Amino acid sequence: MPQLDFLIILPQIFWLILCFTIFYFLLTYYFLPFFLKTIKARINFIKINKEFESNTINLLFKHKQDIFQKLNILLYEIRVFLFARLLHLKFNFVKKPFKKKFLILNKKIFNATSLSFFFCNPILLSSLKFYPLFLNKKS
Repeated sequence: MPQLDFLIILPQIFWLILCFTIFYFLLTYYFLPFFLKTIKARINFIKINKEFESNTINLLFKHKQDIFQKLNILLYEIRVFLFARLLHLKFNFVKKPFKKKFLILNKKIFNATSLSFFFCNPILLSSLKFYPLFLNKKS
């Protein structure tokens, strides 16, 4: 077999080893440091972006909490103004126009509705049905 002849295969092995070593040294000493610098730069870029993102998220979260706190304080002040000052009317009758049981029932209904207004419970409010006294409805 001529392709396995020692005189033919020896120069091919020599050139293979020579080309491989030249290619290996070119890659290791010239291209590999360039690739490693690029990879390190990308890793640092990603790290800096993650730190910036986490700082930005923390600042936004603190800002959001401050806004919610201020909003809750303002809503509480509005509730106090509307429901503590406007809805709590005190009637002073010279003589009692209604029976005592009716007044107690009205007081309980008024307390329940004012508390449900205060806690903003629309389900409870929709379940209560109010009728004028002259209709005499019983439900």
